[in-house]
Amino acid sequence: MLNEAAILAARRNLTEISMDEINDAIDRVLAGPEKKDRVMSEKRKELVAYHEAGHALVGALMPDYDPVQKISIIPRGRAGGLTWFTPSEDRMDSGLYSRAYLENQMAVALGGRIAEELIYGEEEVTTGASNDLQQVANVARQMVTRFGMSDNLGPVALGRQQGNMFLGRDIMSERDFSEETASTIDSEVRDLVDVAYNRAKTVLQENRHILDKLADMLVDKETVDAEELQSLLASNDVKTAAFA
Repeated sequence: MLNEAAILAARRNLTEISMDEINDAIDRVLAGPEKKDRVMSEKRKELVAYHEAGHALVGALMPDYDPVQKISIIPRGRAGGLTWFTPSEDRMDSGLYSRAYLENQMAVALGGRIAEELIYGEEEVTTGASNDLQQVANVARQMVTRFGMSDNLGPVALGRQQGNMFLGRDIMSERDFSEETASTIDSEVRDLVDVAYNRAKTVLQENRHILDKLADMLVDKETVDAEELQSLLASNDVKTAAFA
């Protein structure tokens, strides 16, 4: 990361590395270099702005969720835009995530797609949310089969799984439960996703005026930082999300 920051400082004819170079280096390492030569039409730019504004606004208004660090519609790697969240030190150090946090995470991941639905209609929803949907499905299935966070199945672990909680695996290949249990798992996963979807949609509907303003800021500035987002929220009537 510091090597990247040093390269950026040299390209900018600087004699010292500042926080601007370090922050830019973090973005490059995590998401890839900016692709400013990728020309976006105004319609595409607005769509990406609403998508990222949806993620950011749902995250900012969820109870006890990671704060938004930055929102950008500058293409990086394969992404048309990105929203960065800053996880708390306690969560990073412990690696422990509560059920409420995972429910919030699913809602935040769905925020981009829901923003597209609200603004452009269901028929105009794009494939830009495909990775978000995969993340939501993986988290929900892990909650049910690995973390014992199912109301109907209770505190049991199902399926011989390995790997990162947010990457997931195909539990069908190592299934150690009945078809009836598999059907219940699918139903529980569906219920968790539905609850997350409805929470995110309610937040965006009740704060539509802020969603519009944030998207306009992104179209105009391309990047909105944490301070600018907090200033926007502080100067408007905000309705936060209820717990799941």
